[in-house]
Amino acid sequence: MPPGCLVHLRLAVRDLDRAARFYERCFGWQFTAGQPGGLDFLLPGGLRGSFWLGGEPSSAGAELYVEVVAIEGVVRRALELGGSRIARVGPGPGGVRVAQLLDPEGNRICVWEQGGGGLP
Repeated sequence: MPPGCLVHLRLAVRDLDRAARFYERCFGWQFTAGQPGGLDFLLPGGLRGSFWLGGEPSSAGAELYVEVVAIEGVVRRALELGGSRIARVGPGPGGVRVAQLLDPEGNRICVWEQGGGGLP
């Protein structure tokens, strides 16, 4: 990978099973066994990451931006899975549509829908 590429993502959670269930069902993330007190995952596109116990979720800190298709359905599914809404679906930069959520652990997520492309 070239220098400056994001190579790993780590999120603090309070409940590993609840977090895994939310991200697997909402976004299709795959999970593997992790180290004690943690759980590893693989995202579509190949980025690896982990959940870890012992920290505080960061609703006021970093945000995850997850590209989705059919944003209203994804928001509805996130709410059904225990997430909460910060901001409804609305316009974002460059003609995208975005919504802001909290996962059940309190981590901030922005779901992002764009026709025919990825994040700029």
